[in-house]
Amino acid sequence: MKVLKHSLVAGFVIALAGCQSPMSDMMNNNFVAITPEPVPDGLVGSWTGNMGPYLVSMKWQSDGHGSFCYSYGTADVLQKVKFSEGTIQIQDGTKLILKEQNSESITVHAPYAAGKDTILYTDPDYKNASEYCAKALNT
Repeated sequence: MKVLKHSLVAGFVIALAGCQSPMSDMMNNNFVAITPEPVPDGLVGSWTGNMGPYLVSMKWQSDGHGSFCYSYGTADVLQKVKFSEGTIQIQDGTKLILKEQNSESITVHAPYAAGKDTILYTDPDYKNASEYCAKALNT
């Protein structure tokens, strides 16, 4: 019985070790040193979608600089982003992977333990963005 308990605990610890956490990226944040690359054709502009309960909007410039905004409840956050090697680097150290793109939508993936794909839709007039993000990004 004792061996079974230890085996289960060891298995759980190994399983957790295999799951990537955003904490590592956040603690080793290298945002300032990242040199952005021009974004792929068609990515310039604004995009809105849901990441779980968060209403998320992004705005991209052709040079690889952009803004990432989200709202949930009373939390409103605006951060800078950079595009580099197919990855969206967020100023807090976390990242998203650009998986797919077409004229109407982009698919991004959060490469963390519970990460999943999220679809953001073109939103040039910020009609689907939160009030906060519409005002913050429409400058």
